[in-house]
Amino acid sequence: MPNDLHFHIPVGFSGTMTVSNDGQVTVTSTAPTTVAPTASSSWPGLDPDVVADLEEMLKRQKDFDPTTRSRDITTALIERGWQVFSVNLKGAYILFKYAGKEHAVSLYLSSLDLNNAKTAQRDFMKSLPGVDVHKPDVRVPINGAAYDQALDNIAAIEKWADG
Repeated sequence: MPNDLHFHIPVGFSGTMTVSNDGQVTVTSTAPTTVAPTASSSWPGLDPDVVADLEEMLKRQKDFDPTTRSRDITTALIERGWQVFSVNLKGAYILFKYAGKEHAVSLYLSSLDLNNAKTAQRDFMKSLPGVDVHKPDVRVPINGAAYDQALDNIAAIEKWADG
C-alpha cells in the first residue's frame, strides 16, 4: 500500500483537515459565505441583476472563444461612459449605448467583435480602419492584433457621436 496521501481541496474551502497517526481523516468545514454580485463589485453603478447577466455572458463568450477580449472591451466601454442597455443571454451579445451630443450609438458585443447595424451610421462605421463590412452591419474586430484598433475605433465613434 502506497504511503502517499492526496487531497483535492475544493475552491473556497474553509476549515481544517486533520490526519491522525492511524490514518483517520477528520474534516471540519465552515460554510463559505457567498457574496451576491453588487453594484459596487466588478461593475460599479450597475444593477446586481445586470451584473449577474453580464458576468454570465462574459463567461460564455470566454468559453466559446478563450482568446476573446470581450471582458476588456466591456471594461473599457463602461469606463468611457457607455451604458449596458441589455444582456441577451439567448442571442449571446451585450448591447452598449453611447449618448453622444449629436448621435446616439448602439454597439453589440459578441466574443468576436463589436457591431453596429444602424443604416444611418453605416457610412461612418465603414470609414473606420480595420472594420469588416457585412449586410446589414459593420463589425469592429476585438481580438488579437485588432484589440488596439478596436479601442481607437471606440474613441473615434465617441468623437463622431459628440460632434
